[in-house]
Amino acid sequence: MTDMVTLIARTAPLERELKTTYRSAKESDLPRLGELYFTAYEPGVAGDSVQAAIEDIKASMAGKYGKFLDSASHVALDEDGKIVAAVLVVEHAIGDDTPDAPFIIELITDRQHRRRGLAEDLVLATMDTLFNEGQQDVALRVKESNSAALALYLSLDFRRWSPEENED
Repeated sequence: MTDMVTLIARTAPLERELKTTYRSAKESDLPRLGELYFTAYEPGVAGDSVQAAIEDIKASMAGKYGKFLDSASHVALDEDGKIVAAVLVVEHAIGDDTPDAPFIIELITDRQHRRRGLAEDLVLATMDTLFNEGQQDVALRVKESNSAALALYLSLDFRRWSPEENED
């Protein structure tokens, strides 16, 4: 995972009204979340079929990557109520090399709806939800080569985190 960077940010209440219509993710969203996950990435990244992607999202919600936080996991809806983006969050990522904080395990946007502020609004909604639940921080991992994602997270005051920060 040397090409991945871990980022962390303080949670905060919303300072502006979001442009995005969103709600908490729920189990009945699985088919659309799997389809979104499968089509948002290059072939093979989210599995070899939509069904495999659905199964991975289902496993995520069942705790494969940490206890799923449905209250902080949100979906963005278009004008017809269709899910066009999602942020999935766990209580804490699995492994010792992650911060002791809620962790964004996935942020996905439909290819047709990118560059509209959906991802930013979903991360802000998650940060607001976590803040209101008493959580101080939120973290995530991103490929160092993903300049668009890095720019988004840095604009939201995420900063690099390393395991040494946990040492006393």
